[in-house]
Amino acid sequence: MSGKFRISVGTIIALLTLSNSALADNCESILSKLYAERHLTLDRQTEGKQTTHFRDGQYMTLSLSCATGLPNVAISWDGPTPDQQFYDLVGRAGSLVSTRSAADIMKYSKQCRARALNDSGEIATVEQRGVAIECQAFVRDGGGTMIYIFSK
Repeated sequence: MSGKFRISVGTIIALLTLSNSALADNCESILSKLYAERHLTLDRQTEGKQTTHFRDGQYMTLSLSCATGLPNVAISWDGPTPDQQFYDLVGRAGSLVSTRSAADIMKYSKQCRARALNDSGEIATVEQRGVAIECQAFVRDGGGTMIYIFSK
């Protein structure tokens, strides 16, 4: 009985190690693609590359989180109405962490923002096969938009 238990624990440890290694490889691949984005500049990175923050000009930021589960991204716009460059970045980054195309991510992100603007809590969610998008959008105090993209 204890022999079986040791094998099971050993198997579980091996699987966890392999899944963490695959997650790290996936994050490294996503990071290398984000580094290649011509307008993104590295802002800061936590130890172990758990979270990496980028900036694109004065109004946009992007964060890649590899801390738990599948990688996810958060992209923010500081101002009343995001421009097309913002949505292009949302699409490209979102397609790196989900199975959906950049065009789908852009479409769902725009839907999410519109819903958030019409919500009294300024928050909305759009879920589609392979992706969940959460957002906050507001026009008060100069406006802002924050879009979180998760694979599911």
